Amino acid sequence: MAGYKRARQGRALFRASVAIASIVAGTAAHADEAADAPDSITVTGQRLSTVAAIEEKKKADNVIDIISADNLGKLPDANVADALARIPGLSVIVNQDTGEGEYVAIRGLSGTYNAVYINGVRVAQTDPGSRDVSLTVLPPNGLASIRVTKTLTPDQDGDGIGGSIDFRTPTAFDFQNDLTLRAYGAAGFNQQAKDAGEAAGTYQGQLDFGKRFADGRFGVFISANYGMNHGNGQETENDGEWEPYRWRKDSQEAIDQSNMHLPGIDLDYRRLQQKRYGGNVSFDYHGDHTQLYLRGQYSHQEQRGTNDVTDYRSRKTARLSQVNIDDTTLVQPDKAVIGTGAKGRIYSYTTSQIVDADGDGVITDADRNSSQYWSLNGRSGVWNPQAFQFARNFSTIDQNQTLYTIDLGGHTDAGRLQLDYDASYSGGSRATPESYSISYNCDKCTFPLNAQGLDWVSADPRFPHVDLTGPAANVEHDSSLLPFDGLNVSRDRQKDSRIAFRFDARYNFEGSVLDYVKVGAKFLQSKRQYDYYPGYGGDLSGTPLDGLNLKQSGLVQKEVMSVLGGQYYYGDVFNRGKVVAAINAAMKANGFTDSGLPDLTQRKRGTERVYAAYALAHFHFDALQVIAGTRFERRETHNVGWSDDSAGSGFIATDRGYNVLLPSVTAIWRPDDKNVVRAAIWTGYSPPEYGFIAASQSVSRNSKGEVVGISRGNPDLKAARALNLDLSLETYPDATSIVSAGVYYKRISNFIFTGGNEVNANTSVGTVVIDQPQNGQRATIYGVELNIIKGLQGITPPFDGFGIEGNITVQKSSAETGLAYRAGKPIRFVNTPHLIYNAALTYQKYGVEAKLSYNYRGKYIESLRDNAVDKWVQPNRSLDFHSRYNFNKHFALDFDVGNILGGWKYYTTKGDNPSYQKDYMEPGRTFLFRASYVY
Repeated sequence: MAGYKRARQGRALFRASVAIASIVAGTAAHADEAADAPDSITVTGQRLSTVAAIEEKKKADNVIDIISADNLGKLPDANVADALARIPGLSVIVNQDTGEGEYVAIRGLSGTYNAVYINGVRVAQTDPGSRDVSLTVLPPNGLASIRVTKTLTPDQDGDGIGGSIDFRTPTAFDFQNDLTLRAYGAAGFNQQAKDAGEAAGTYQGQLDFGKRFADGRFGVFISANYGMNHGNGQETENDGEWEPYRWRKDSQEAIDQSNMHLPGIDLDYRRLQQKRYGGNVSFDYHGDHTQLYLRGQYSHQEQRGTNDVTDYRSRKTARLSQVNIDDTTLVQPDKAVIGTGAKGRIYSYTTSQIVDADGDGVITDADRNSSQYWSLNGRSGVWNPQAFQFARNFSTIDQNQTLYTIDLGGHTDAGRLQLDYDASYSGGSRATPESYSISYNCDKCTFPLNAQGLDWVSADPRFPHVDLTGPAANVEHDSSLLPFDGLNVSRDRQKDSRIAFRFDARYNFEGSVLDYVKVGAKFLQSKRQYDYYPGYGGDLSGTPLDGLNLKQSGLVQKEVMSVLGGQYYYGDVFNRGKVVAAINAAMKANGFTDSGLPDLTQRKRGTERVYAAYALAHFHFDALQVIAGTRFERRETHNVGWSDDSAGSGFIATDRGYNVLLPSVTAIWRPDDKNVVRAAIWTGYSPPEYGFIAASQSVSRNSKGEVVGISRGNPDLKAARALNLDLSLETYPDATSIVSAGVYYKRISNFIFTGGNEVNANTSVGTVVIDQPQNGQRATIYGVELNIIKGLQGITPPFDGFGIEGNITVQKSSAETGLAYRAGKPIRFVNTPHLIYNAALTYQKYGVEAKLSYNYRGKYIESLRDNAVDKWVQPNRSLDFHSRYNFNKHFALDFDVGNILGGWKYYTTKGDNPSYQKDYMEPGRTFLFRASYVY
């Protein structure tokens, strides 16, 4: 039945593709009929900003999309990830703390499957857990354009199954005038932070200078930008996985998803300040036969924030274990009590039914040998939590990110021979400076607050509400009930340093169907390192706060009466300065001195070298062009990491090397100057993350010293490989308009995924999570993209100022993990929404420019979870507004509103069921005023 459904979906998608092709062909024919008519359209203002982007897309050999510099400033996007979400087929993975986009997926393929560049330089990767490049560090300032390439030719890096993203910075030769001066300033606020009485301001500034001199041969361009914004994130998230009503044996068996129960929730109250600054510089020489350049870029982000967490959670408690775990006939323990004695309650169970843990021949409370939520440890057990905790926790969520590149190269024309060459360096780091956390928790209360489990009611599944009764009813409002529980200080840092050398040679032919041949070679070396620095993990002994509860501690800053639009009372939030001072005082009182040395068991080092060479030929047959060739890449990795296992502990080195051959054929048909058809068959691959193929193993322990998690590398991981098919049809009615349709198909083998497996263990929580990357068997992704940009010039004024923009991507994905318990149950490919669309209404007339833009991203699987009930991200919607008034050709004022609907930016569930909420986060609306001066 599932196979029939997929086949039916495939036929429907094929029919839609044929219909789309017919529509585009009809549009092209209409354009041909009007081709001889005089072009009376005058292009100015925001329409002018799209002309260069459309022209570049039209001339490209690949399937590409372009965001122009001016369009980057036309909507209140906090960073370039949010700006990229407006391109057909691109979706954003949101940072849960900030609500901003952080990573970008191209046609459902997340950052690890894509190549990211700045000015053609492969940038350093600062994410310690993947090949993703965090884009939060890059503001949408100081760029010339962003180019997204969705089909690759042999002269491009082969490790981009999804495609590539290239951020281009300006040069002095990008402008009409010899001298260019630009200044931008903006100010605004976040409505949710303002309403909460927190810092809410947003400030941005940018200065640009460009100059050509020496008869236009030399050019210099310098840009600098600075920005700061504040936010207040409010979130509810579940604490522990939703569990089935009936006892589950392990993390792999099938469970009943129709009756799931919530162990607990956290309410998060985040206060954030983000500072971004940086700039770029370009020195260029344009000679008669040689062009040389030196380009540099620097971006830095500082996040300073706090996260207060109010924690309601049922706790696992000791339970009786069935001898035969599959027996479903046993009565519940409260129905089996026949008396009490020195060992607590006495039960009617026999020793053939319940494990006699103490061996006295009688089943009593002393035989409770398993920590569970269910009434019994076995198939007769049903959901029955009997204890809970209430806690207030605080942590700093500070982060520093830096990304920089420098590129020296040039281009030389020597007759028919053309040479391109460059050497580049890229560095990046992401660090958590001193991270402070403290907790006050009623688990250690001396009165029976925890003599009940928690029940939840949810009129709206996004907002589960707890039903507190008896002595527990006042715990939210009385911080004297919360004794000190623990504190911690730590820091970490991830670094990546990359050098690359590239050389390309092209030889042009004349009077032949062979236009040119092109060969080239590239070397890239990346060195990554990660260090974790443990700090103080003691208590407050020796300080005036020792032995005091939260109310007595003086650490509370204020009481927050409501969050999430009045859905919840929140309560006390901590004072950052006082918490930091208290922990520093505890370290001093207890003689703790930071050694400055990292934890060797967490240390990771990796070196990767890529040797690449390619050859291609470009042919033309009248209106048809064909590019055929192949690329060879040799990839070598050397990893060093700590292994902590039964065989002993110490550093282990792992070396891996493999070769890939990547043939491709691309055809471009241009029947006239208004229509383009592209088709490509190409191959790509995605290498495993460095640390994934290390032989190391790390063990995580809780405050009691119990093992709660094991993270292992997998030296046997293979690179993911993909066969890609693309077909696109584009028509360009005029310089500011495009109508296009594309279909694509990707077949991926050995894709890489991670997913923690939970196994039963004798710990306080009864489980240990084991995390190890694995190769999946195969996956397919196929879809349709439609795109239109059209001005309505020519209709009755003033309506001729309107224009429309829209794109939609409809895709399907299916993946077989190869995990035995998921056999025959294909999943969606991780991070792959099946529907994405953007719609915008624009206006330009009488000096006024305006744009109302709507973005929709459908649901997708974020990560694989236990019992094949995965974590889903629910659909996201965003409505944004931009307006500008041009006083003259030099000076303009803007007013923007971001997230007009004020809804969520991150909403996840346990399984594809909105009733089982996991995370729900609202960042609020943003208002921004902007002034610009251009000379």
